[in-house]
Amino acid sequence: SDVCSSDLQIIDGNLTGQTKGPIVDRNAKSSYLLELKKELQPSQVIAIGDGANDIEMIKLADVGIAFCAKSALKEVADIVIEKRDLREILNYL
Repeated sequence: SDVCSSDLQIIDGNLTGQTKGPIVDRNAKSSYLLELKKELQPSQVIAIGDGANDIEMIKLADVGIAFCAKSALKEVADIVIEKRDLREILNYL
């Protein structure tokens, strides 16, 4: 599968603060997760997000982690991490 992400716009070697191409929204994230689950058939799926556009993806995962997230995502996540340090996720893997 291809990597699923929004592309950052770069002009003359500088980030413009804009994106180019399609924006990866909540539907794209959840569809991509379902595609990966079907293709890879893992025994467990862990998804990590920070915003409301991650809710569907988090719900589809076996374990959903809200990382420094908005309130709406915290409400549906299995695990909430408030410390802004990605190493905190290692405690749950």
